Amino acid sequence: MSKPVLTFFCELDPEPLSELFSGSKIINMLSKLDANLSLGLLDLSNERAEVIKKLNKAKIPVTAWILLDKDQGYWTSLDTLEETAIQYNQFKAWKARHKLEFAAVGLDIEPKLTTMSSLYKNLWNHAPILAKRLISNQNYFEKMATARALIQSIRADGYAIETYQFPTVVDERKAKSHVLAKTLGIPSLNADREVLMLYASFFPSYGDSILWSYAKQCQAVGVGSTGGGVEIEGMPPLKTMHWIDLKRDLLLASKAVDNIYIFSLEGCVMNNFMDRLLDLDWSTQVIPPERSALGISLIRKVGQGLLWTLSHPLEVMLGLIVATSFMKLMRKVFQKRRGGS
Repeated sequence: MSKPVLTFFCELDPEPLSELFSGSKIINMLSKLDANLSLGLLDLSNERAEVIKKLNKAKIPVTAWILLDKDQGYWTSLDTLEETAIQYNQFKAWKARHKLEFAAVGLDIEPKLTTMSSLYKNLWNHAPILAKRLISNQNYFEKMATARALIQSIRADGYAIETYQFPTVVDERKAKSHVLAKTLGIPSLNADREVLMLYASFFPSYGDSILWSYAKQCQAVGVGSTGGGVEIEGMPPLKTMHWIDLKRDLLLASKAVDNIYIFSLEGCVMNNFMDRLLDLDWSTQVIPPERSALGISLIRKVGQGLLWTLSHPLEVMLGLIVATSFMKLMRKVFQKRRGGS
């Protein structure tokens, strides 16, 4: 089995980032792995620019992972498009000033930080807002037009575009639904590479099954978490993976895709996973969890049906009217035949 292309996410503030790359050890490891780096741009500082210059010199491909200030929403969503566009333009000026090179631009498609926190604390208190967003078609289509314009602008500047998505984006497309895009602001975008965040840390007991259910339906897989990431108020941090689980997910993902993303580089360094990654035999046999993945796929089918229903209320209502009318007609025919006999 051929070795997949590995990309590490890195989401560090300037000081710990500079410390991580203070010597040549990490860069040498990335070079030996032929790995790429998706670097979260938490700021546009001189310190971050110096780290990127080291990576450029070592010819390690770097993706500019666009992030916002926490009070702006942090991630890219339909609710933060204006802020993302401003941040992207600031990134371009910063890149030119420091003469930096980037292989791609990454957009992390997740709800606003405050929305994530509110949903976790009390979903039902937030339900009226979600319902209002669901029926707001004009606002949604205007935001989608803005999102497409942003994508076109980035491409016009010569960058490939990566999007980092929750796996539900696949189910929404299959269901021809816009429910999650409207309510949570997480649309499907026309990217050059869509990476599904299939982190076992989200669902530790079913991580491998969920991964296998989605892996053959996507372009690239994100695995993790090995530690790190932004803190969300009210939410516990993601559980850090053990090496045996990370190895399992890497081997499973390699059976389905050629590009695997690992969250995160700093977590792998902290947990001494880098040497193990260097020594990993990608031909090691791993048994896919076919049976449990089938169960996940069935649950996904039900979810897709629900998404379709919520996205097509008129069709559902018409179908119910037709079905009800048909049943009434059949009952009358049956009663008439019964009376005639």
